[in-house]
Amino acid sequence: MNKQLRYTGIQPQYFPRLHYFARILNTDIFVIRDDAQYVRKHKYPNGLTDKSYQAHSPIKQASGKQLLDIPIAHERFTPLYLTKIIYDQSLVKDHLKALRNAYAHGPFFQDIYPQIEKLLETNYVTLADLNIATIIWGILRLLEEKTITKDKLTLPVINKKLSGKTPFRLKKIARASESRALKNTNLSTNEKIVALCKEFGATEDYCGGTGVAAYVEHELYKKNGINITVQDWKCKEYPQQFLRREGFMPNLSILDLLFNVSSEDARVILS
Repeated sequence: MNKQLRYTGIQPQYFPRLHYFARILNTDIFVIRDDAQYVRKHKYPNGLTDKSYQAHSPIKQASGKQLLDIPIAHERFTPLYLTKIIYDQSLVKDHLKALRNAYAHGPFFQDIYPQIEKLLETNYVTLADLNIATIIWGILRLLEEKTITKDKLTLPVINKKLSGKTPFRLKKIARASESRALKNTNLSTNEKIVALCKEFGATEDYCGGTGVAAYVEHELYKKNGINITVQDWKCKEYPQQFLRREGFMPNLSILDLLFNVSSEDARVILS
């Protein structure tokens, strides 16, 4: 029996949380849904409202969880690939200070911090561009790339690397804003996903449980020969900072994992 070609589509997030990486690395084609609208908060199927994490990333401090926040200049209904960042004087300084306070004693701080410093000092025009760079950075670290410079944080570079032999199922990353399938702007949420699956030849949509509960029209997927698989991943405990004081916090930013454990151990935790 031939293995299904697995698709997943997620909005670009800022230094995403661990379940995000666990999901994209266990798929064949990851489509970055930068066509989605920028929102600071989502209403989830359980009725609760929480951060969208499009412009936030959770790290761990001695005082508990802290959200790194990207200031946005936006109008209503702006897609992520057009959402502009406000680069005020404190953005880079505040995020770097927070990371020093949180992870200066982490075993991989000296290796990682200079890379984050260079990444954040690059003025990306849009939120999607910045977030995509942070996602690619995370994948390159997991692949044990020794030197990560700005020129490597691009889709052509990461796709070339993924096309070779890697520990991951992931073989290709694409941007929805550049997709032929979404030129038709009248498609519904489900029709867009089906169209993207067909564009990339996918026969399986690997999605999160909240997405299934919120919008999936099962008959439409069945009609188009697309199976739905819900991600089932639990965050294993790993060494963190401030454990005695705050205990273990699951599913933080990829930064928390990579400041604290080796790339090899991180891959095991995300698998």
